[in-house]
Amino acid sequence: MTDCVVVGAGPAGLATSAALTRHGVDHVILERNQAGHTWRTQRWDSFRLNTPGWMNQLLGEQERYAYANRAEVVQRLEHIASNSPIHTGIRVTRLALAGDGYALRTSDGEFGARTVVVATGDQNVPRIPALAARRLPDRLAQYHTADYVGPGQLPEGTVLVVGSAQSGCQITEDLLAAGRRVVLATSPAPRLPWRHRGRDSLEWLIEAGFYNQRPQDLPDPSVMRGAQPIVASGGRSLSLQALARAGATLVGRLIGSTGERLDFDDSANANVAAGDAAAERMRATMDDIIRSGGLTASPAEADDTAAPVQLDPPTTLDMRDHNISSVVWCTGFSGDFSWLNPSMLEGDGQPQREGIAALVPGVWYVGLRWLTQRGSGILFGFPTDAAAVAEAVKAHLNGRC
Repeated sequence: MTDCVVVGAGPAGLATSAALTRHGVDHVILERNQAGHTWRTQRWDSFRLNTPGWMNQLLGEQERYAYANRAEVVQRLEHIASNSPIHTGIRVTRLALAGDGYALRTSDGEFGARTVVVATGDQNVPRIPALAARRLPDRLAQYHTADYVGPGQLPEGTVLVVGSAQSGCQITEDLLAAGRRVVLATSPAPRLPWRHRGRDSLEWLIEAGFYNQRPQDLPDPSVMRGAQPIVASGGRSLSLQALARAGATLVGRLIGSTGERLDFDDSANANVAAGDAAAERMRATMDDIIRSGGLTASPAEADDTAAPVQLDPPTTLDMRDHNISSVVWCTGFSGDFSWLNPSMLEGDGQPQREGIAALVPGVWYVGLRWLTQRGSGILFGFPTDAAAVAEAVKAHLNGRC
């Protein structure tokens, strides 16, 4: 029986392994595929990180304003994994109490552990609306964000992109750059102006502790269910109206389909306004930081992506009239926790927990959105949560919990 089993070798699991090593905890990582599997298989060809190198020290030394592409992220994760006690190709199928520890049933037999860290993540199982399977014509080629590789993968014709948070907007930009026609079914996602008063907005926000904000400190807990702010791949501003100017046809939320007809609500203009309002709130937050700190800053820059457009979005479209041949569902992800003991799960299949800790002793989580703070679900925040988990594991093993 090992002291600790980490399930999952994505960046959060690898960060936890490194922290456990620093604490001298004997452990292994069980990974059902290869290290960084999601990064290998669920990122498109033109994908780049939205956060600069200085925020991603988990991946190793890099230039301050570097934006790693998919291949570089995978290469860096492989390097980290090469120095970790990882067993690949082993799928965990059940976690259950066993004496004073846990039994992990796997595709390679049973593993015993005194403690377990669940690092399988909650953003790697595609969420696809029922409409995709039941209502759209069979002739349409359908993809999810997780399947999208690039414009050349899709059949000729117009592409319907459903969902306009980060992935939807970035994939739309990718398609437009390749000369494809795009109909974008929008949603009220916030957007982040990339520069403000002479600096990257992320620099202002991190100095203010924005990504350290805890769930219990939020005036409105619904924020935790919201989409990630829209930015362009590689660290640039992006907006719905910028995509419209680039040639995308903006429509409201997709609400139904009958035969070749698509039905949308009339929210397109409101969704553009929601993104702009969020951008103004972010600018106000940064101005408060500057004012309260007595800091010197440049005047506010013009935001080219904020320039308005005149929209008259249709609420119905005939797919044959618009030559729509494919759909990309940018409708988000969830996680698969079906291998946990059912007593550890909520009714929606998500883990019962308080912060990093499961509601059973000896089990912890890493890599979940809003696990302990706003930054918990991104590369920037993984090392902080991993350090807290490793400390808790060490204390448990020493009988201090």
